[in-house]
Amino acid sequence: MFTTSIGPTGKDAGYLRPETAQGIFVNFRRLLEQNGGRMPFAAAQIGTAYRNEIAPRGGLLRVREFQMAEIEHFVDPTDKSHPKFANVSQLRPWLFPVTNQLGDGKMVDPTLGEAVAAGVIDNETLAYFMARTYQFLIKVGIKHDGLRFRQHLKTEMAHYATDCWDAEILMSAGWVECVGHADRACYDLKVHMAKTKVKMEATKRVSATPQGYQWWRRGLHACA
Repeated sequence: MFTTSIGPTGKDAGYLRPETAQGIFVNFRRLLEQNGGRMPFAAAQIGTAYRNEIAPRGGLLRVREFQMAEIEHFVDPTDKSHPKFANVSQLRPWLFPVTNQLGDGKMVDPTLGEAVAAGVIDNETLAYFMARTYQFLIKVGIKHDGLRFRQHLKTEMAHYATDCWDAEILMSAGWVECVGHADRACYDLKVHMAKTKVKMEATKRVSATPQGYQWWRRGLHACA
């Protein structure tokens, strides 16, 4: 994202990372092994990141260097349900879906379970982490009416995302992004596999036939 000169001569180009997540993707195989080969699993990382999106009018909200905390949760791309979703499915954070942004401009507050069932939020795993973010922000003092989740428009959706919601906090400057929640699908792992020629797949056992007791192992591209 940012180019800099490195080495004793200063002629070699280096690039400062725009996010900490890629370190997690590169180490996917090790993380999977550490988890005993079981899916799903998650990894978290905190570090310095750099962006060239500085906007002077944004003050300290838009700077070139900042601390970033990220969690990547890897799931079976054919099953994005979450075993603990029922625990948070009745929460009602304010949602600002694409249809409302392009329509009446009003926020809505269905339960997260209703939002997933209606296809407003793509899947349970994404909604679960939105819920946990909501609970955390409320606990640290953000008021319910000053917090919303805004869905990315198609024109601003990242190339790697299939669905994305920003937790935004109402401040004197208006609604400000605080936490991003993206279903990155299998994009990152597939790109790393293509470039490195190293497999980044998990496997799970599936029954060969309804009557049989034989088991086969099937490759899965884990999705973050």
